Amino acid sequence: MSSWPVPHYMVNSIYDIDPVRLRDMGINLLLLDLDNTMSPYHIRKPSPALKEWINGLKANKIDPFILSNNNGKKPEIFARELEIGFARGAKKPSRKMLRLVMAEKNVPAEKTAIVGDQIYTDVLCGRRAGITTIAVNPIDLFRNPFLALRYLFEFPFRLFYKVKNGK
Repeated sequence: MSSWPVPHYMVNSIYDIDPVRLRDMGINLLLLDLDNTMSPYHIRKPSPALKEWINGLKANKIDPFILSNNNGKKPEIFARELEIGFARGAKKPSRKMLRLVMAEKNVPAEKTAIVGDQIYTDVLCGRRAGITTIAVNPIDLFRNPFLALRYLFEFPFRLFYKVKNGK
């Protein structure tokens, strides 16, 4: 377990995450951040491309699950349309909700991964819980200037990943 917030993997978007590779890595549960990871903040329903990607996970026996800090109705709407589970108000980087989901699903840390756009919430939560972390680039970086500033502070951790992995 490490609280160093450098992701294990970094990709441009969730669509660059290959379900077959996840399955081959032994991942059975994929915890998904919602806002700016799966969908821009202002979009209220999943796209056909997202539905197709989620179905690819399911076809490879990976259980996708929305783990969102969003307290509104959006996580439930997406979960219903994608036919997957969800937890809103997760308070990441707290590990409490993440651990509850893993216990409910009976999936150990070594078979769980988390995907998100934020280092200080998604990646830090996953690293602290001892699970695989995958950082994606935020979908809509400049819509909210406060989030853009936050991503600026995350830049050193993203850069460290790239240097460490020769990318």
